[in-house]
Amino acid sequence: MWPFSLALGAAAVWGVADFMAAVRARHYGPLLVAAFAQLTGTALLLVAFAAVRDPFPGWGIWIPGVVAGIAGSVGHVVFIAALSRGPIGVIAPILAMSSAGPVLVAIGLQGERPAPLQIVGLLLAVVGVVLVSRMQHDEASGTSRYGAVPLALVGIAILTVFYVAMDAASQDSALWGVMVQRSVSLPLLLIALAIGVRWGAEKVSGGALREIAPIGLMDTAALIGFALATSMGELSIAVVLASLYPVVTILLARIRLQERLAPIQRVGAGFAFAGVIAIVIG
Repeated sequence: MWPFSLALGAAAVWGVADFMAAVRARHYGPLLVAAFAQLTGTALLLVAFAAVRDPFPGWGIWIPGVVAGIAGSVGHVVFIAALSRGPIGVIAPILAMSSAGPVLVAIGLQGERPAPLQIVGLLLAVVGVVLVSRMQHDEASGTSRYGAVPLALVGIAILTVFYVAMDAASQDSALWGVMVQRSVSLPLLLIALAIGVRWGAEKVSGGALREIAPIGLMDTAALIGFALATSMGELSIAVVLASLYPVVTILLARIRLQERLAPIQRVGAGFAFAGVIAIVIG
């Protein structure tokens, strides 16, 4: 019961955090949001770590932890950038396809034969991406409003690596797995932010940390919940439940931003999301 509850809780919290990150990134930029979110989230992680006092599980977690840290830092920026540059109702279901990554890795690299439902899911996901990629063009500038779709596809590949590596790093201790991941991803993001500020590409304002801090706290709480769910139960079950987070993100975009999509894009988003569920539960 606990793995199900933790994974569903992670999905709900991630959904809210992703919506807030998309909104903040439109003002501050994705790199600043990702760096500050991980900075404040790591503070929560340290508190949880001190309270639980998990024994060190061994140096074997460092290899997958480092891989998860690199993929997590890059993927976090790409993820937020994609959400902030396009309609959330279109981009969120595409990004959710990264949740099906562990299943696709098992099929592609471990020789597993896809179940019929997984084949249907793959077809649905591909059709969904094609439909949501039918972009409308801004009449004033002649440029596409939804150029975030290719960026979201890159994010899928990066986040797939993150999911698989995070699962391997969290098998013996969820908190230690997240701690190792953050010990790599946070310095990378802060170094990238410092370089951006030095070159004038990034600007840090006084209120940015205060506005971004809740995103980091929610993201870290969800990550700990997901890591616990994978360590206590099956990865495939935790992933399919956690992959429901776009439902929350899309609902918030509809309620708070009055976001409206073209009918063909709503159909495509639905196909993509249905494809994710079919791939994982197949």
